[in-house]
Amino acid sequence: MNAALAERFGAALDRIRTYDRPLMFMAAALIALGILFSMAASPAATARIRIEEAFYFAGRQAAYAALGVVVMLAAAALDPRQLRRAATIFVAITLPLCALAAWIGPEVKGAQRWFDFGFFSLQPSEILKPALIVVWAWMLGESMKQARFPGRTVSLALFALAAAALLSQPDVGQTALLALVLGPMLILSGMALRWVLGGGVLAVLGAWAIYGLYPHARERVDTFLNPEGDAAYQVNRALDAIAAGGVFGRGPGEGIIKRSLPDAHADFVFAVAAEEFGLLASIGLIALFGALAFRGLSRASRLNEPFEQLAGAGLITLLVTQAAIHIAVNLSLLPAKGMTLPFISFGGSSMVGSALALGFCLSL
Repeated sequence: MNAALAERFGAALDRIRTYDRPLMFMAAALIALGILFSMAASPAATARIRIEEAFYFAGRQAAYAALGVVVMLAAAALDPRQLRRAATIFVAITLPLCALAAWIGPEVKGAQRWFDFGFFSLQPSEILKPALIVVWAWMLGESMKQARFPGRTVSLALFALAAAALLSQPDVGQTALLALVLGPMLILSGMALRWVLGGGVLAVLGAWAIYGLYPHARERVDTFLNPEGDAAYQVNRALDAIAAGGVFGRGPGEGIIKRSLPDAHADFVFAVAAEEFGLLASIGLIALFGALAFRGLSRASRLNEPFEQLAGAGLITLLVTQAAIHIAVNLSLLPAKGMTLPFISFGGSSMVGSALALGFCLSL
């Protein structure tokens, strides 16, 4: 028994030595920055919602970061076969949970996306995203090997089911994010150009339908086009915070505008970071995600199997696109959307989902 355990432990250590060290360094840097920025945003957020402990959110974020590291290393220990199996199980569990959350989940700001267990809440869509991308890569990879395998049909059907579950919550942003990841994966899998163009037309029609059917989505688009009044308060405050930071920032803990910025610890953490640490830190954070994209996609392109290439590219695209949307909303370049900044924004589900995505990448 001891010999078998020692052998397994040694094999695990050998596998850890093969992990992509630059990707691990970037993950560690992002997690550390997440804790730092949570410390900056926590006092203002706790004061606004009347929590006595000033660094409540920072402490919770540190705990979530520790859990994220465990999840990332556990996911990285999987071989490709185990990875496909685990992703399939996650999709089978979290996809129905997303639909169930829209039915029985607590309503927060007009949406039902979570399960509240008292001491923590779970947003199943955060776990669904990386798992679904791995399953898509599996299906599309098989279609590249076998011309008659219906991999693209299965992938599109899974997207339709996920979109239906997410839009019932409603969560337009996560639906759009999944579409922005699936599109490039379909192109990389060799889908004919006519189908790609047809998908683009359907996406435009879908966006128009969402604008007409979902009042909150229509309101946010209208506010983006005419950023005046109370509806644009958060975005305008975020812009003020970014401008107030200047080149070098006000200094850690010295931010003022963050005190009147709702969701400063989550949806607008980039603005808090910009106010306290300045333009140079903001550019550094963007550069870090850019380096993550370059390293991840370059490594994915050198993998041997189509499944591994598609999964690696899709997972990195997920993380970087989500970061781009978060930053663009803070800069008023996109309509407001509750999109977290991977590894940075406060939230256990977001941290676990981001860690799972990068752990899957490391396993490949």
